[in-house]
Amino acid sequence: MAHESLAEIPEDKLVDRIVTDIIWGREFFQFHGMPSGMMNRQRVSLQTAPGASKGDIDVLFSAPSLPEQSVAYQIKRIKFGINQLRNGTPGKLQEFKKLIQQANLLAQMGFWQVYACAIVVVDAREQNAEEQKTGKLTFAGLSSEMRSKVETAVSSATQFFDARVGFGVMDFTQTMDSAPFTHGTHGLHVRRFSKPAEQSEELTKWVAGIFSKP
Repeated sequence: MAHESLAEIPEDKLVDRIVTDIIWGREFFQFHGMPSGMMNRQRVSLQTAPGASKGDIDVLFSAPSLPEQSVAYQIKRIKFGINQLRNGTPGKLQEFKKLIQQANLLAQMGFWQVYACAIVVVDAREQNAEEQKTGKLTFAGLSSEMRSKVETAVSSATQFFDARVGFGVMDFTQTMDSAPFTHGTHGLHVRRFSKPAEQSEELTKWVAGIFSKP
């Protein structure tokens, strides 16, 4: 293959690419009822947050004038590279447990809204190239069997999230041997929306401090 695999982009760079996209950053993360004009900070350490929790927030959103309505995202990538598709073994599907723990912690800390998000990335170039040798122009992604594995993991995980945590699944498929995000498919399925909660004054001050930094 001549181009980089979508499935091999490091998770932090993948998240940054999607969050900073002019369209995806708004459509995939900012939903009805959230403040307009929200900015974001990535990989925000929780060490100085009220309660001094370990870990970090993958993406924190807040409008400059409304720090009391912050939205915290925890994200995990599920990868289907060429080898995973050959062997039928998706990568990092087992990390849902960690995603649940991290998102539930943010809900307990009291952010206005909290979301967990799984990003499914699929490098389908090899399988599609084989199909095209037969004269069929195909832009297929996961097989029904692989989709079933993801759906089973997603459905099983949902019940363990805190009742306040929203949950969504993004999917990005690299269908042809071109640079990631240039030819392919993408989408978002929101399984459930976050339930807003009143944010404490202490946490609001912390959020405001995070966004006051350049």
